[in-house]
Amino acid sequence: MKGFIIVSEKDNVATALQNFQKGQSIAGVVLQEDIQSGHKFALKDIKAQELVIKYAEAIGSASCDIKAGAWVHIHNILGIRGRGDKE
Repeated sequence: MKGFIIVSEKDNVATALQNFQKGQSIAGVVLQEDIQSGHKFALKDIKAQELVIKYAEAIGSASCDIKAGAWVHIHNILGIRGRGDKE
């Protein structure tokens, strides 16, 4: 078992299936911080306002630049679904 999920070549994040530690090389990136099971990490650099793609679907947009290997969560993405202020 590889310990993470990447569903599509479009994905720019992966979901951890186990806890990983900062500095580990996972899915071709060096983790910038500890990643807990069930959480996402960036597979490449994601620029501010770029779409965050998980399971081949846009799940949000980056609220700031996100480095490859960084934890991706509510502190650095904005939801784009179900928002009346966004089209």
